[in-house]
Amino acid sequence: MMQINLHQLRAFYLTAKHKSITKAASILCVTQPAVTIQIKTLENFLGTKLAIKYGKDMSLTSPGKTLYSYAEKIFHMVEEMEYAMVGYTDLSQGTLTIGTTRSFAKYLMPGLISRFQERYPTVKITLGEGSSQEIAEAVLAYKYDLGVIGRIPLRSKMKIMPFSKEEFCLVASPRHRFAKAAEISLKALEKEPIIIREDGSGSRNMALSFFKAKGIKPSVIMETGSVEFIKEYVMKGKGITFLYRPEIEVEVKKGLLKILRIQGDPVVLNTDIVLPGDAEPSPVAKAFLRLIKE
Repeated sequence: MMQINLHQLRAFYLTAKHKSITKAASILCVTQPAVTIQIKTLENFLGTKLAIKYGKDMSLTSPGKTLYSYAEKIFHMVEEMEYAMVGYTDLSQGTLTIGTTRSFAKYLMPGLISRFQERYPTVKITLGEGSSQEIAEAVLAYKYDLGVIGRIPLRSKMKIMPFSKEEFCLVASPRHRFAKAAEISLKALEKEPIIIREDGSGSRNMALSFFKAKGIKPSVIMETGSVEFIKEYVMKGKGITFLYRPEIEVEVKKGLLKILRIQGDPVVLNTDIVLPGDAEPSPVAKAFLRLIKE
């Protein structure tokens, strides 16, 4: 299979374009004899004459005209490619793909993404949703540039950056027997039916870790990935649950849910930024990480 040397092709293209070996040599920052040698070598490789020189003038042969038309397309595409790659570096274009949980997509990410787009308005943002475990696995599979998730046990080959602490509240129906208590003891929680999120959820991991740290064996009656179902079920007085504070603010204001105060410090979910451990972040991902650090 024929493989043309691009350095030789560029020397020929620039000479033909400007009809001057001198001009081509100046653009390429080489000597005129070097350009002549490149063109001669290309002609020998192709087995045909590409140009005929008449004094200071130069005329392309029929094969030379054909080659020039292809070279023109090739180097035009090279210019477009260089322009596009510079755009990724200076963030004048590009796409940032982020994976996050459904709750964070609704309550946490809008502010972050808005700030990023104010600074880089031409960068496109793609946001995907899933459980913390699903997002982590998708990041490892390079489906996302990065993920914003609740802390869960992760494989060591991921890069993990602690991001924030988000408050989680223990909530119940206002008609629940806990609702009138000023504070709920840890012992009382052990026998109370509790609803938790699905496997792979950061909030599930947080809740179970909290109970384990306090020496409590919770009475889990249901696991589900739907926050709306959990809220509806709890409002009916069927159990208690931990939910991200922004998820319940509307229901609390309407008197449909009650935040319960429990012994000890407030319960928080640590959130992390996760990236593939064996790849350098893209320029747009680095810009997002800088914004977060600020």
